[in-house]
Amino acid sequence: MYEVTMPKLSDSMEVGKIIEWKVAEGAEVHEGDVLAEVESDKAVMELECFHNGVVSEIAHGNGDEVPVGEVIAMIAAKGEAEARPLATKPSAAPPAVKQPAKLAPAEAKPKAAPLAAKPSAQPVAAAAPLAAKPSKVVPPPADKGRARISPYAKKLAEKLGVDTTKIAGTGVAGRIMARDVEEVAGGHATVAAAAPSADEELPALEVTDDEAEVVEAPFRLKTQVRRVVASKHVIPHFYMTAGADVTSLLARKDDLKQEFGATVTHLVMLACLKALREVPEVNRSYDRGRIIKWKHVNLGLAVQTDQGLTVAVLPKAEGLSLEEIVERTGPLVERARAGKLTGADRRHPTFTISNLGMFGVEHFEPIINPPSSITLGVASALPSPVVRGNGLFVARVMRLTASCDHRIIDGVAAARLLQALTRLLEDPDALLGPRTK
Repeated sequence: MYEVTMPKLSDSMEVGKIIEWKVAEGAEVHEGDVLAEVESDKAVMELECFHNGVVSEIAHGNGDEVPVGEVIAMIAAKGEAEARPLATKPSAAPPAVKQPAKLAPAEAKPKAAPLAAKPSAQPVAAAAPLAAKPSKVVPPPADKGRARISPYAKKLAEKLGVDTTKIAGTGVAGRIMARDVEEVAGGHATVAAAAPSADEELPALEVTDDEAEVVEAPFRLKTQVRRVVASKHVIPHFYMTAGADVTSLLARKDDLKQEFGATVTHLVMLACLKALREVPEVNRSYDRGRIIKWKHVNLGLAVQTDQGLTVAVLPKAEGLSLEEIVERTGPLVERARAGKLTGADRRHPTFTISNLGMFGVEHFEPIINPPSSITLGVASALPSPVVRGNGLFVARVMRLTASCDHRIIDGVAAARLLQALTRLLEDPDALLGPRTK
C-alpha cells in the first residue's frame, strides 16, 4: 500500500485544498498519471502519481482543505493481497514532503515483517481484485468508545470539544471527516484547525441580507490573510524611506522600452540586484534561532492576480542583465496570473519588491514577505521640488520604502541599501552601463 499525502507545494503552505480528484476509488493508475488538482496558498497544481496500482481509498473529497502531510488517499500495488485501512496507521505528526505529490510507501519493503506482527485487535481488510470493481475498504470493528477518524478531524474535534463517538462519519467506510465535525459543531469551525484563525481575535460581524452580500473567501485569500497576520505579529517591522530623483532615468524610458522591452519595474529590479552586491549582508534571514546567509539572490516580485496577491521568484538572479531580467520576468508573471507557478517559481524569495508606481501612489509601507528580511515598496515617480546647487527644480521623485525585519536587519544596513539604490536610480550610466544610448 502507498500513501498519497497532501504535498507541501510552497514554503508557506500549511494547508492545501483538493480542487478535483481526476481518479475514483477502484481506478487503475500508473506512474505519471494526474491524481488530482490541489490548490496551495499560491497556485493550483497537479498531484502526480509515482506508483502503479489501484486507488484503494480516497480519504478527503473535492473541496476539502487538508493539512500538509496528511494522508488523502491510498494506492494498492498491483497484485497486493491485503490492504491496510488508514485507521490502523499509528497516529503521528504529519510527515515532511520534500517532493510535490511524492507518494511515500506505507511499508519500507514488501517482504519485511508486516505491521500486523505487532499486537493489534484490528483485522486487515482484503482489497478487491483488479478484474472487478473493488469495494470500499471496510473498517474493522471499532473499540468501545473509539471512532474511526482522520487525524485532522480528530485534531479539529479536540479543539471544538466535539465527542467523536457520537458522530456518523460520511467518509469512506464511515470514516469521520473534518466536515462531519464541523457540522456537529454548528458549521462555525474554521478548516485550518492546526493554527488559530487570522481574525479570531475580532468579534464576528452580524449582517442582514439587506445590508450586504456575504460569500466564502477563496482559499488563497484566507491563506494570504493568515500569512500577513502572522508576519505582522511575529516579525518586528521597521521602515525606512528614501526619495530617488529618477528624472534622467525616465528620460530614457522610451528608448529602453523599444530596445529591451524594459519597464520601470525591470529597472528597479536591476537596481536592487546591483545594490545587493554592495550590501550583501541584507540578503539573509532569521529563522527560529538560525541566521540563514543566502548564497544567491532569489528576487521576489509581488504580482496581483484574480485570486489575490502572490510573489513570483527569479532564482539566482544576482548576475542577471537588464535583457535577462526582461526575458525571464514576462513568462514568470504570466504563470503567476494564470495560477500556474511551479515550486521553483515560489521558492525562498530572499528579497521582495512590491511596485505600486503605476497607480500614482506617493508612499506605502509593505508587509514583509518571509523569508525575505526586506520587502521594498516602490511608489510612483511624482513631480516634486528638489534643490540642485543653488537652484530649485521640479523633478520626478520616486519614494522607496524598505520594510525591514529588525531581528536580522539593523538601521545602518537598511540605510546603506537605500543609499546604493538611490544612487543607481539617479545615475543611468551607473545602472545601465555603456551598452545603452
